[in-house]
Amino acid sequence: MEKPSLQLHIERILGRTLEQISVPTSLWKEWIESSTRDVHLISPSVVVMHQSAGDWYLLWEMGSEQSTLMKLESSPLSIQEQQWIELVLMLEHGEKLEQDMLTVSEEQEAEQVGSWILSSIHERDWKVEIPEHIPWSKQLSGMVTPFLLVTEHIHREGPRYQLLKKLVDSYFDGHTFLIPLTEQEWLILVPSSLTVTELDDDVDSDETQEELLTSYCLGLYELLTAEWIGESHMTVNYSFIGQKGIPATVAHMRETVFLGRTFHVTEHIHLPWELHIEHLAYSIPDHVRTEYLKRIVKKTEVFHDAETMATLEMFFQQNCSVSETAKRLYIHRNTLLYRLDKIKQETGLDIRSFSDAVLIKLVLLLYKVAHQQ
Repeated sequence: MEKPSLQLHIERILGRTLEQISVPTSLWKEWIESSTRDVHLISPSVVVMHQSAGDWYLLWEMGSEQSTLMKLESSPLSIQEQQWIELVLMLEHGEKLEQDMLTVSEEQEAEQVGSWILSSIHERDWKVEIPEHIPWSKQLSGMVTPFLLVTEHIHREGPRYQLLKKLVDSYFDGHTFLIPLTEQEWLILVPSSLTVTELDDDVDSDETQEELLTSYCLGLYELLTAEWIGESHMTVNYSFIGQKGIPATVAHMRETVFLGRTFHVTEHIHLPWELHIEHLAYSIPDHVRTEYLKRIVKKTEVFHDAETMATLEMFFQQNCSVSETAKRLYIHRNTLLYRLDKIKQETGLDIRSFSDAVLIKLVLLLYKVAHQQ
């Protein structure tokens, strides 16, 4: 039955008006778990009476943070009316109510795990194992594959945790561990049994593993982008034993997302095995970077030009292929050659030479770091 129809049905039978109110879910749980004289539980998680005010509260819809109740102001209800309300609401909620309670409880446990991870990272305790008093310490004893999701915007509407958890579980076709780190950061730990497939003996296992993880990351990102999160960034890392080293793994994935956003601003999937040289460039001290740029490049002004930067980016993306770069930039081959010659004249480096191409790639990365800070 639809909610408005159900409300009218109850009001018609009781001859009284229901008032919709919103309370913190934590308060509702306190009420139904309370054994004081002020609270009288009529049925588990369905009807409670706050005797100090003489009012009745019917659980209408439970959320992770706020729950909707229907308030029936002070007036006596017969035993038959109490039983009827209990039956109607139990039929309305069905198993969903129990599931919501479990989900809320799971979210609270996830938040505890997230707080522990952030605390460990802050203390730089990288290799610490999950203490026994932290939820999921035993559930994470096996191998898990980590994904880190970073959203551009904070999603305040709707049951964020429940919806995201449902989407992730459906994608991997099994139970996963969703851990909120901040308002915009989510750690997803997937049991390796849901991601690992049998590998052929004649295939390079490391390369195949990276390709498989990349495929999962791309697919999950597309699903979440289409269904819920909108603009966001995602990374993945190698599988590890969940009980050990989660803080180190999260710190490494955070760094991967940061490097990806710094050096590849148009991309949203950032993979650690594709950012080795970016990591090296970012780790170079400022004064060393400045002196190197002055020594190698004749005119750094060339990197202020948007057209030049776009040309260089596409040239490296197309593995230094002139034909493919011209095609992707929608320009004539000769136009591209003219641009490359211009870059040679202004920098003293010929990007069509392997050694000079390596230098230009490094200079390009160093320049991005210098102008990102």
